[in-house]
Amino acid sequence: MIQEIVIVGGGFGGARIAKILAGWQEGAQRNIHITLIDKSRFHTYNPHLYEVATAHLPEAFAQGPLPLDFFDLKSSAIYPLEDIFSDELNVTILEDKVLNVDFKAHEVILEKEGKHPYDILVLSAGSETNYFGNKGLIERGLPLKNFFDALEIRNAVDEAFANTPKNKQVKIIIGGGGFTGCELAGEMMGYFKKLEAIHGRPDLSFECIIVEAADKLLGGASQWISKRAARRLENLGVKFKFQSPIKDVATGEVILGSGEKIPYNVLIWTAGVKASDLSHELLGVKLEKASCMIVDKNLLIEPYENVFGAGDNTYCIDEATGKSLPMTAAVALREAKCVAENIKRVILKKPLLKYKPHSAGVIMPLGGKFALLESNGLRLEGFIPWFIKMAVSFHYWATLIGWRKSWEIMKKGIEIYKQND
Repeated sequence: MIQEIVIVGGGFGGARIAKILAGWQEGAQRNIHITLIDKSRFHTYNPHLYEVATAHLPEAFAQGPLPLDFFDLKSSAIYPLEDIFSDELNVTILEDKVLNVDFKAHEVILEKEGKHPYDILVLSAGSETNYFGNKGLIERGLPLKNFFDALEIRNAVDEAFANTPKNKQVKIIIGGGGFTGCELAGEMMGYFKKLEAIHGRPDLSFECIIVEAADKLLGGASQWISKRAARRLENLGVKFKFQSPIKDVATGEVILGSGEKIPYNVLIWTAGVKASDLSHELLGVKLEKASCMIVDKNLLIEPYENVFGAGDNTYCIDEATGKSLPMTAAVALREAKCVAENIKRVILKKPLLKYKPHSAGVIMPLGGKFALLESNGLRLEGFIPWFIKMAVSFHYWATLIGWRKSWEIMKKGIEIYKQND
């Protein structure tokens, strides 16, 4: 009897689980079939989105055929799920939206395909931008959650430099001083200088401000990372406004909690994420902060015995610290490895593995070929951490699509990215 494993979400967690199970070499792969469901047909490598948002291409997208560089840029950040699993005969990709799950009937309810049965279900639907109900932000703040968000930011900034009178500054506000906001700000500074030259603007005819509700950057990181990031961004010309929550957003104007108003040409919102809306539709599933589904020590979604969770849509407590794990790609990948192992154990009727969180450290790019690294007491800054980050990206893609294709993607991507360095 073939067991049907359904994985909802083709992001870091979902794609990794499917890849591990598809390559299972203990003979059980002949008795399982994997259906990977995602509303997009692409797998997104989020750590490179800040590069896409600041990439200069020689031709405008709206004029004539797309430049060849566009396709190289696209493949550096997203890749078709069908191509990732083209060699796995026991994996089916469904491009569809999951509306709900009937846990009693063991069926996933899909928008286009109707009901799809499962024996084991994995919910790894990821996260989405959290605007915290702020209507002004929803209407005017540009998110950075997928490839097309990154292109929209890139084009909005380009248009601002083209259309703003040369005797006025182009003002870019980044809402949120977390990892995404800081990485984007660092790379933006090179992009701004490139746009100044392209549009014939005077030097320093722009201003980039990170608006942060807390009293420092990177509140969840160490003091060393926070201070070094602030120093690096300040040296690049980025300005900060701390203890300044955004209360409202009007056309061309951000209104802070203090009542202060700051003008802007482009507003980018990176300060909040929450689990996908699917979690609100699931009957009986317990939710925690940011609408995340609670998982137990085996990464089972309570209260169900054949439903696992991994990635941003789960709420997992690190028993060593008593805190919930951050919504990051690294956490999703480690959880995916545990979930895949536990699915094997369910099939083989073995005791489940307890998930043990651990942190491999932080690598944070901050403009050009510069990054910060902190791992197990080791602290580095400059080119070497940036190179390590590229090596990590290369290894990630290689485990999904092979070493040769991974090398081609990384090589072409770096050729584009370095134009802003």
